[in-house]
Amino acid sequence: MSPRRGFTLIELLVVIAIIAILIGLLLPAVQKVRAAAARTQCQNSLKQIGLALHNYHDSKGKLPPGYIYDQFWLPPPVPDTPPNSWDRPSPEFFTYPTNPGWGWAAFLLPYLEQDAVYRTIDFGQRTGSLETQAIQDIPVAAYRCAADREAGRFQVLTSVGTHVCWAESNSYAANYGSMGILGAEPDKGNGVFGRNSAVKLTEVTDGTSTTMAVGERPALFAKAPWVGAISLGGVRTTPNAPVYGASAQPAPAMPMARVGRKPLNDPWSEPYDFFSPHPAACQFVFCDGSVRGLIFSTPVEVLQAMASRNLGEVVGE
Repeated sequence: MSPRRGFTLIELLVVIAIIAILIGLLLPAVQKVRAAAARTQCQNSLKQIGLALHNYHDSKGKLPPGYIYDQFWLPPPVPDTPPNSWDRPSPEFFTYPTNPGWGWAAFLLPYLEQDAVYRTIDFGQRTGSLETQAIQDIPVAAYRCAADREAGRFQVLTSVGTHVCWAESNSYAANYGSMGILGAEPDKGNGVFGRNSAVKLTEVTDGTSTTMAVGERPALFAKAPWVGAISLGGVRTTPNAPVYGASAQPAPAMPMARVGRKPLNDPWSEPYDFFSPHPAACQFVFCDGSVRGLIFSTPVEVLQAMASRNLGEVVGE
């Protein structure tokens, strides 16, 4: 009988090298599959949101507000500034109340099979209070993108970094419109959502199939609560976000985003911008309920046209 022969050191190293090469070849494919699955899950979430918006509209005759504000809270007067004269609000706007602040995502809960959560909400209570903390801590699956690695419970902070409350994040933001001073003039957007907005689909004269309703803004870029706009709080660039700068926007930018002068996923994007955790394209649900991805190189003029509801722009297919 011949003696049993084992691997030599050289043969073992060759086998290890072959395995390492195979793993190296396989890993990108696995990552692509995971990215595709996350993108599909995100599309499904946006499709649910679009269907919920239409069901809400069928029931109420209008789309839900970006967030609700009660004049009872008596804010200071807004300074008289020319429209679009400046882009970033001064610190004083972080102290303007947004109470009670419940946003579009809260109003859609019954249409997303979250009726039990919806029934626990007292819409007269202000968001960010002790009375609403338990609701703010509830994760809602439809508002969490699978590719949003920072999604979850986070600390809402003031403009100077002090604690306001805790809240579960939202990977999506409603469309305030094209340009405009979202943080200081939350009710003057030309999109389909705003402070105390009540837009009807018949008012989307630019076409429901080419007008954005809700788009991506993941917590890995800027963390905002799904419950709405929380007074004294702000939406700020997440640490280690894939952008060059960091900034903060007042509470009205929590439930809403806008299209400004920058393209999608621009490295200088700010918290009021739409942004995607997926490669190549940012996904939106449009006012007709369709879900489409817009590539990052989409011209800004086209994005602005899609963000406004009634300015008469023509957008090609």
